Amino acid sequence: MSEYLYTTPPIDRAVGVRRHVMTTSMRSFGGWGYREIQVPLLHYFEALRPGLDDEQIERSFRFVDRAGNLMVLRPDVTPAIAQTFAQMRSPQLPFRVSYTHKIVRIERSFTRDQLESYQLGIEHIGGDELLADVEVLLVAFEALERLGLTDFQISLADHNIANHLLKACGAPSRIRDQIRGALVARDEDEARALLNRLGARSEYVQGILAMASLQGGAEQLDRIRFAFPADRIVQKRVDYLERLISVLDELGWGNRYRLELAELTGSSYYTGIGFVMLSQGASRELGRGGRYDSLIGMYGKNTPAVGFSLSLDTVVQALEPTSNLFSEAETAEEVCSIDPENPVEGFRAALKLRETEQLLRLVKEGRG
Repeated sequence: MSEYLYTTPPIDRAVGVRRHVMTTSMRSFGGWGYREIQVPLLHYFEALRPGLDDEQIERSFRFVDRAGNLMVLRPDVTPAIAQTFAQMRSPQLPFRVSYTHKIVRIERSFTRDQLESYQLGIEHIGGDELLADVEVLLVAFEALERLGLTDFQISLADHNIANHLLKACGAPSRIRDQIRGALVARDEDEARALLNRLGARSEYVQGILAMASLQGGAEQLDRIRFAFPADRIVQKRVDYLERLISVLDELGWGNRYRLELAELTGSSYYTGIGFVMLSQGASRELGRGGRYDSLIGMYGKNTPAVGFSLSLDTVVQALEPTSNLFSEAETAEEVCSIDPENPVEGFRAALKLRETEQLLRLVKEGRG
């Protein structure tokens, strides 16, 4: 029987780091005009289901309520926000929201299963694709930098190109998933074997293998452009990505991202750019994001959108070795003694200290 560990930590130094991460992130999000939104933790499963893929459903926590309805605790915040937006009447676009929400899903690792965790993130709904994509990436850059993650890096991919090439090469759904898995693993030999077994034309083999290259970088776009000179979808998408990275470079963020077209991890609802946020101090990705132009249409009117989420627990893990937030708070506190027989003077002294935001610990007189 699996042991599900509720990962909200006890009162220790990590609590101070968690509060720092939440406060700093939400301040960055708010500074860009993203207003905090609250969405329910509990949903009717059938209502939320259109935006969940098979993996999310498999990892979700479901139960039947007293009325016989199948309920689900949200496994991902983005579909819940998409559903909420779809039910709104004529919202002003672009619609910018931020959140810090608990999610409930089974996260399998080598040592344990986890059931609950927190996501912090933003969603940018509506608006121009390039402007929204750049804006969301800039918010991510700022938030990670202000959190003190000095070594963070963003791997940038594009699900649009990948989906188009995998479909155009004639691969059935099952084989597409296998090829995608080989790309994510950067296994050119496996990807080549699958494509050759499929009988894919040489240009598709060349273009798809360019995505699996360990070298990464803008050279991947050159190889794909060269392989498909007559494919308007590919050419248009390469033009878009070149413009996107040009803007990021001109804004001075060229050293914080790397084009990795095989970084096709994440939810199946991504339709455009996708990105993963990484740090050497974390055992897994800090978070991920991307464009999902079809997700909201599963609940109502189709509306383009892009966003990202951070894993609170993973960010805390990356920060803890170098953060002294909690210990500094402990050493800076002032001990204020209260005499039970005459408490007014002690409390008056405490109030005076609090006027200057001094951290306090009240103790009964005669105790340390």
